[in-house]
Amino acid sequence: MGAHWKLIRALLAPPSLVLLAGWIAACTPSLPATSTPRWTNFETGANVKAIALDGRYLWLGLSNGVIRYDAGTHDTHEIYTAEKTHGGLLSNGVYAVRIDPKGRPWIGTYGGGLSVLDGDRWLTYTPYGAGRVASYGADWTKYPPGRGLGDLWVYDVAFDRRGTMWVATWKGLSRFDGSAFETFTVDDGLVDKWVYAIQIDADGALWLGTEGGVNRFDGHRWTTYTHRDGLGADPARLPSRGATEPPSPHHTTDYKTITQANPNYVLAIAIDRKGAKWFGTWGAGLSRFDGRSWVTYTSADGLGGNYIHALGIDRDGLLWAGTDGGASWYDGRRWRTYTTRDGLLDNNVFSMAFDERGARWFGTWKGLSKLEIDRTSNGPS
Repeated sequence: MGAHWKLIRALLAPPSLVLLAGWIAACTPSLPATSTPRWTNFETGANVKAIALDGRYLWLGLSNGVIRYDAGTHDTHEIYTAEKTHGGLLSNGVYAVRIDPKGRPWIGTYGGGLSVLDGDRWLTYTPYGAGRVASYGADWTKYPPGRGLGDLWVYDVAFDRRGTMWVATWKGLSRFDGSAFETFTVDDGLVDKWVYAIQIDADGALWLGTEGGVNRFDGHRWTTYTHRDGLGADPARLPSRGATEPPSPHHTTDYKTITQANPNYVLAIAIDRKGAKWFGTWGAGLSRFDGRSWVTYTSADGLGGNYIHALGIDRDGLLWAGTDGGASWYDGRRWRTYTTRDGLLDNNVFSMAFDERGARWFGTWKGLSKLEIDRTSNGPS
């Protein structure tokens, strides 16, 4: 089990910079490959909701800001918060970090819209306008109704083969043409306006995870898949569980109450090398759709947990699922799971990324875990 470094208890506190420097120094040495999984853990004191890799940079989106670490150095790092960026970020709650084709990081926030770091300049996009929020100066563009970002709450970002950006918001799917947005809602074909996940397949079609099921959008036609089609397990057949904390504030309203498993609530999507689509649900397991038939896996099949927060395909083609019961992986035959007993920092896994050297990074409730495995072995063990 890897050592622990406690850091960033509060990103706004000055001591965090000292602690972060300790983390950077600890991260830099390359651990030798062994036949045994090797863990290195970093306690952040904050939930790591998003991870993105951009060459030598590792970006972390936390519930209280963003960290950029230069893995090619011993101590080069940046901490970004609303205060430190002087309003470049409008919100410290970060739910998505994605790198565009130009190498720019886009930050999806909780209540602060969508921000991009372009060189050393922050630009923020909202439903009402875009530009440097700190100044609201000449560069600030006001959007007419319906031409701004769909909502201030952003959960995912994706770029298609033409470089067009698609944004998952709480009020629909927004498409950015470089100057303004067009937002698709339930009136256009979305099954539910709360969109959480976007993946783009080899044909260029978008697959969307919402609170009401899955949508496929090819640019013209919308197709919807729900539990009736095969999405998610039947909650009545799953092990009983006490009331679960609602995943977001709007679920406390009478018309959107959710405290138990929901097979139509899709938080994560992955597309494997064979083109099969994988959908992670809120408490109803993980479903695979090959275009014809559905198969759903739950904890009874070996999955770590039935609440799936994140999905990813590593460079070996293995599917990984971040669950409420650890980090699970599937080799096409069976599921295996890493938990705190193996070295994972926390069993609630919310994000993941895979670097060019084969390391797997997992964002958890307590911080970040790095898993290194011998490349000569037949997958993780």
